[in-house]
Amino acid sequence: MIEQIAYNIKFLREQKKWTQQRLADQLMISRSTVTKWENNQLTPDIQSLIKLSSVFNITLDNLVGNYTYHEELMKEFKRIYRSKSVEFDDEAVKLVEYMMKFPELKEQIYRLQQLSIKKQISVQKLLASIIDQYEQI
Repeated sequence: MIEQIAYNIKFLREQKKWTQQRLADQLMISRSTVTKWENNQLTPDIQSLIKLSSVFNITLDNLVGNYTYHEELMKEFKRIYRSKSVEFDDEAVKLVEYMMKFPELKEQIYRLQQLSIKKQISVQKLLASIIDQYEQI
């Protein structure tokens, strides 16, 4: 459960696009404390957990991992976007999970969408080629 708290703090902070310093300022603590929480070197005390749940506007259960916010989002995603194909559902959820873990990729995908179709296809081919090369290493 302690690892889940560390993961959730970082995940929720990144979803808000906050730096560690911004979260620290909101909680009136040092940035190094936030770093230690996220790296699982220190566990927040109960007062800090209450403040974190308030800042992120989630329940303590979600924050500490009894019922993770991430899982809740995935269930809601599945409910809304359920298709007739279970395979599609699983693939879509995996893609969303990946983008949630790596929000930088999400930004690049938004940029990719703004390109012409011809340029999008070119970038996709280039990406496939790069991945092929890395798989061989």
